[in-house]
Amino acid sequence: MSRRSRKHKKRFACGHRGFGQTCHCCAARQPQLAKQSQRLAENRAQQMAKSRQRQQWQATFAADPIDLKKLPRRIVLKARGVMAALETGINYWELSGKRLESMRSIIRIPVTYRYRLLCRDDGRSLIPLKVISHERYNAISRHPHRHLGDRSSVVS
Repeated sequence: MSRRSRKHKKRFACGHRGFGQTCHCCAARQPQLAKQSQRLAENRAQQMAKSRQRQQWQATFAADPIDLKKLPRRIVLKARGVMAALETGINYWELSGKRLESMRSIIRIPVTYRYRLLCRDDGRSLIPLKVISHERYNAISRHPHRHLGDRSSVVS
């Protein structure tokens, strides 16, 4: 069997060598490259959409009276619901809220099973202070003066 000599092969613009008018290697890869570039464009679009959603979510924290940034999304939404209910005039006991035994001006309202909203009663309204986990709340309820300071201080 005789082989064609090297001098009859062409060098195509892509750098491959072969016979004929076009490079068959590159022609076979064209559909794969098109699909790959389409997937990359879709991924970029998804990343941009996620980035916009994240920025919009971060912008919602500016309107909150207390810092909720470090809490999970579900807890943030529920805490905002509880604070909105308090602003509309619902009494704290309708939301299962209770006063601390040792510091009667501090009221705790359950947000979920694991989180509590601490508020200070100033006589006219409730001022939200902080959303804390139930583990942290247990420590505060046992030793409120150690964790909250004296009666006139504000929870930070």
